[in-house]
Amino acid sequence: MALCGTPGFATAQAGLPPDDVQQIAPGGCQIDSWYAHASGAHAWMSLPACSKAQPVRLGAFLQPLTQVREGNWGLGAAARFTDGDWRLGPARWGLKVAAFTQRLADLGRMQMEHATLTALSSLGLPAGMSLRLNLGPRHHVETRETTTLLDAALAWSPHNRFSFSGELHATDRTPTVQSLGTRLWLIPGRLGLQLNAGRTLGSEASEVYSLQLHWHFLERKPAH
Repeated sequence: MALCGTPGFATAQAGLPPDDVQQIAPGGCQIDSWYAHASGAHAWMSLPACSKAQPVRLGAFLQPLTQVREGNWGLGAAARFTDGDWRLGPARWGLKVAAFTQRLADLGRMQMEHATLTALSSLGLPAGMSLRLNLGPRHHVETRETTTLLDAALAWSPHNRFSFSGELHATDRTPTVQSLGTRLWLIPGRLGLQLNAGRTLGSEASEVYSLQLHWHFLERKPAH
């Protein structure tokens, strides 16, 4: 799941890879947690799951917003719709609906931050490579503005235990973020670690580093 809830971290998303249409097999579940460092500490936990009977994956994520105001945190939820028959040429596709709310420590209340509708696409390429694209509008409730999001990732998997990826996160109103990462499956398809490093184009001292833990259980196949 991709999320962005703070001005200070909006341009530092190296730990938030674009959604993969085939990321979780039907009937499977996963827990992803990660730590990111970008002029401060940030931690997220994502708890997505998919339904065996229907092409729907429901999820929730928790985001401490330590860089905006001390004590703030955010809570979001998302539903992703995919099916093996949803194809456009060689590409698989899906849809995701997500909403994010944050608690404002100085006001002592929750505030709706944004809602997002995203089209997802995954395309298998030769030589163990794959391309993922996420595109869609995000509506910011407080400002009543709508931005267009584009997330893209090109991955190469020379072996079923590790892969390398280059990612891009862009909107029509904020600078573009580029990142590089590598993933190592300690138990193929079940337990993995991922390390990412990224930066904001045209901005000095904008580096961000993240370490992720992926734990998948029930029926799950590695994403390529």
